[in-house]
Amino acid sequence: MTERLPPSREGTITGTRIPLLMTKAGSGPDDPREWPAVPGDYVVGDKESPVAVLIIGRGRADLPGGGFAIKGTLKTENMGLEKVVTNIVANPRLRFIIVCGKEEFGHFPADAVNCLARNGVDRQMRIIGPRSAIPFLCNLPPSAVERFREQVEVIDLVHVKEVREIVAYDPEYLLDADNVKEVERAIEECRSRDPGPFPDAPLWFEVGALDVEGGRIAGDLNRLADDFVGQMLRMPSERLSTSADITIISTEFRVILDPVDGVVRTVPSVEFAGRLQKYLRGEG
Repeated sequence: MTERLPPSREGTITGTRIPLLMTKAGSGPDDPREWPAVPGDYVVGDKESPVAVLIIGRGRADLPGGGFAIKGTLKTENMGLEKVVTNIVANPRLRFIIVCGKEEFGHFPADAVNCLARNGVDRQMRIIGPRSAIPFLCNLPPSAVERFREQVEVIDLVHVKEVREIVAYDPEYLLDADNVKEVERAIEECRSRDPGPFPDAPLWFEVGALDVEGGRIAGDLNRLADDFVGQMLRMPSERLSTSADITIISTEFRVILDPVDGVVRTVPSVEFAGRLQKYLRGEG
């Protein structure tokens, strides 16, 4: 039975966390933790299911048959996807991700998931091959990416948006009846060929930037991008080629000093703020 919880103040749905028996390097064999590992826009279903359902953008789907362990949304190809990977590798019972809904143009998060599974990341932790604008997974250790690729199979059921939906800004939508049936058939097919839990212990790691509600992260990233772009528009043409990078004041508290305006900012992720700045300067 899927538990539906009311939206939080940020407009996300946080699923109930399930106590699991976890083990990681440096801890004892009885290291009880709660899963999902990080908050997000999701609901938790059957904890014994090997299936995660990932809906692209602001899509919603009522799946009467249930059958999934977790059902959530993905809006961005960077920190949003990092949350997905974090929750997947923390639960070895998950062996399939069904990606469904309608692709988000610009971010192309569905394409990022597929390319991550197929190609992995380069040395800069950039996903190899997607159309996404800023596909950096700066807050994940490389071991999490490799574990994700080994642990789960991605089932791609994403549909292209119609032109009128592309023009609309980040529209909410419901999966239609045919799409819902397609997802439910995929859930049953995945459950029928369940290989059992991944043989390695759950992978846990602490990343403060990811322990924030998805709605807040998205808003902070949009404001950060607007600030960087605003600076570029205010610069005289001879300063547009500036190579001044942000100054990190505190990685733990995610505080930076912007060298252009001399402003101290709190950002969702110090690493990602640097990547975003370089991307907007045409260096990404």
